[in-house]
Amino acid sequence: MFDFHTHIASGLIASVSATLAVFGLYHRWRRKHLSTLDTGDTKPEDEIVFLFDNRTLVDATLNARAQIPAEPASADDWTRFVAAYSQRFEGLEAKFHNLDSGEHAEIYEDADDPDSLRLQARRVDGLLRIVLIDPVEHRRSDLIAHFSLAAMRAELTTLRAIAEKSPVLTWKQRQDGTIVWANSAYLDLIRSVAGEAALFAWPPPDIFAEAHFAQATSDLTRRVPIPAASKSDKLWFDVVVLHGDAENLCFASPADRVVRAESALNEFVQTLTKTFAHLTIGLAIFDRNRQLALFNPALIDLTGLPAEQLSGRPSLHSFLDALRDRQRIPEPKDYKSWRLHIAQLEAGAENGTYEEVWHLSSGETYRVTGRPHPDGAVAYVFEDISLEVSMTRSFRSEIEISQSVLDNIDTAVAAFSRDGALSLCNQSYTSLWTSDPETSLASASFGQALDLWQSRCRADEAWDDIANSVLNSTGRSPWAGKVVMQDGTVLLCRVRALTAGGTLVSFDRLDQNRDQALPSQRAIA
Repeated sequence: MFDFHTHIASGLIASVSATLAVFGLYHRWRRKHLSTLDTGDTKPEDEIVFLFDNRTLVDATLNARAQIPAEPASADDWTRFVAAYSQRFEGLEAKFHNLDSGEHAEIYEDADDPDSLRLQARRVDGLLRIVLIDPVEHRRSDLIAHFSLAAMRAELTTLRAIAEKSPVLTWKQRQDGTIVWANSAYLDLIRSVAGEAALFAWPPPDIFAEAHFAQATSDLTRRVPIPAASKSDKLWFDVVVLHGDAENLCFASPADRVVRAESALNEFVQTLTKTFAHLTIGLAIFDRNRQLALFNPALIDLTGLPAEQLSGRPSLHSFLDALRDRQRIPEPKDYKSWRLHIAQLEAGAENGTYEEVWHLSSGETYRVTGRPHPDGAVAYVFEDISLEVSMTRSFRSEIEISQSVLDNIDTAVAAFSRDGALSLCNQSYTSLWTSDPETSLASASFGQALDLWQSRCRADEAWDDIANSVLNSTGRSPWAGKVVMQDGTVLLCRVRALTAGGTLVSFDRLDQNRDQALPSQRAIA
């Protein structure tokens, strides 16, 4: 038992001794590598020393670790070190990172100031050791470290440069209106508006005095005008005021272009509105969310919907439902058909293919067209074509009556246009020549009709006279003559000129037993 405990104690003692030995060696190694190059009277605990193995920080003093930023977290130690010091020590990375073993280098924050901060670096045993040295640290207050003060000075210089070079007008203002600070953009505006003399004394004038920004009790954003140098024009600015306990911080950016664009847009919209107001065609424009965005008075007249309802910006579906309730849309067979009709109406308008004629129960007829507009909007045009449809129907009825009259006379009649095309013929003509121009192209022109007539009749010089009379464009006089068909039927042919250069050709069967007083052919004066 005694030997067992003795061995355990001996082992523990050996382990502790080894640990102490390693710790001592590490402490000696750390003191060797972290000792400063040239620190003067600096105490070890105040030193700023970094020890890098390639890009990894293997050791550093407490003050040195405090100088390394935590961000970006994804960057390595060397990158974050360079980010912290490269703005103040130019060429740091290129000069330090490539040092060979035993070489050393030094960079001054200000090469012209021997008392400025400097970084010293040396490659020792493959490790890069960097120390920040403040030559006059012993003469500074212990409360303000030189490095921190220099960093604040650098940041202040940067902020001043940003404020002075910013194109945004920036100023601080007390609640009594006194300008306590202003950047160059603000002062330049005063020069252009009020002249150089306005800046001979401090504080500068408040060019936004009429807006009373100094009395703002909370943050605000406002667009305000100020008189321009010509006094007849105005300069517009978008102003942001950040309220403070004693002073307000204000920013202003020019808004002249925006104001001009908005004014031009308003004028354009007013012009369109006036134009739409005089249209007899109803117009409804729905935005990308299918809410009614614009309509004209004619839409009210055509749909019968009250202006208040349309001004409430109803959705497309609500608009169509309202039309259905007032029977201003063709009534579908069922609700399913109605919803399908709405879907087709919307989809057709989006791709520009929707066009329908609505026959309303009131007897009116509307032509409705859908067209896409920019930014996903769609426009519907409602046109009352009731009169047009009525006139078309009346005209078609007159044509049908005229054709019926022609079909009920025994004389075969054919009319040809100026260019010789067959315009119309009657039933007697179709029966006589056993050819229907509506179903056969063989007699669709005068030339083809003449060939048909000659093929069914005996040879006669009268056909040349008929052709000359029809094809002669000037000096045409009525012509009449007889022709004989192959079966012996005698026809009296008459050729008369019509308006617009047309020609009427008619054929009458002659009774073989009647008096043959009519010559075989003659000109009718």
